Amino acid sequence: MGTALASDGQVKLLIWTVIPTHYQSAFFAAIRAHQDVDLAVNYFGRVTPDRFALGWDEPTNLPPGERYVPSSLAALEACPDWRERIHILPGYNMPFLLVLPLRLSLSRVSWLHWSEGSRRTLRSRLFYPVKRYYGGLVNRFGAGALAIGDTAAQTFVHWGISPSKIRFLPYTGPAPEHTASGAGAARPGQGPRFLFLGVLNHRKAVDVLLRAFRTVVGAYPGSRLDLVGNDESNGSYLRLAEALGIAEAVNFSGSVSPGKIGEALSRCDVFVLPSRYDGWGIVLNEAAALGKPLIGTETCGAAHHLIAPGRNGFRVRTADEQALAQAMLEYCRDPALIESHGRESRVVFREFTPERNATRLLDALESLLGCTRHPAPGR
Repeated sequence: MGTALASDGQVKLLIWTVIPTHYQSAFFAAIRAHQDVDLAVNYFGRVTPDRFALGWDEPTNLPPGERYVPSSLAALEACPDWRERIHILPGYNMPFLLVLPLRLSLSRVSWLHWSEGSRRTLRSRLFYPVKRYYGGLVNRFGAGALAIGDTAAQTFVHWGISPSKIRFLPYTGPAPEHTASGAGAARPGQGPRFLFLGVLNHRKAVDVLLRAFRTVVGAYPGSRLDLVGNDESNGSYLRLAEALGIAEAVNFSGSVSPGKIGEALSRCDVFVLPSRYDGWGIVLNEAAALGKPLIGTETCGAAHHLIAPGRNGFRVRTADEQALAQAMLEYCRDPALIESHGRESRVVFREFTPERNATRLLDALESLLGCTRHPAPGR
């Protein structure tokens, strides 16, 4: 298979993904900023009602080279020079995505896999033969597998993908826009303002967070917890807060649009993501960018890369309300940690900017496919 280098030395890419997102759009823009790259993007899905409930919208004016396509092989023809490009594919979760790598392979077109890890559940065990089949496709025909975190790399190995073919390519995003923060180190006698931002549901472990916060607010009554996001529990989390006797210290803010995430984060002292499972958890990137201490769980992919325990936050056992409470209490007992850990979060974030990730992708392509770039004259 060729390396998809144009005659002028450019690397020609075609990334397949489901829908436009604010963080991936920034990554794609960073790739385009490299003069030696020609990028196309195919979106084979549409924004779903649950995403609209989170404050998302569906852009109609996509950047040049990006387009909506059907989830079928006919989508290839939407990019006339698809045979000349390196294709980056997102997985195997629909028949179209199992056929696509075969078509590319038969056409002697280079392709790579790129995804999060998968959670090991009963359903995933039932589909394990499909995963092994897909892993075999990557090993036999694919140029490599781009892992969104160490947990994804472990998943790929479980599918049978050779470790020599795996490279690290996380989710990244820009620093959220925000106004000047009114938050800071908690004052003596009071507690910090903790914040969770995401969908309020079982997978995000909001129930565990509320029970942990009961311990925190019991010791530091001035502590506060903001829950920002669409509540899928039909009010059961509010009722749980009332039953725990902490409702006055918990604020349910509802969903915010991507453009308002920075404003929500700027009002907190410490960010908490207690998920039972998250393939990555891009909101940890966003909180780190704004200099917030981070608390995350062991089953959150981003927590293994964006949290340096004891330096900019804490990584705790999943669904362990006591461990979560103790991590939160560290900032109550020693408010100075809020500032020092926040400074370190900004340092960590430097490795997770869209610009850094664009370079990381091109380095991966060079190591896997030998794509040494040569900028076109005058570009």
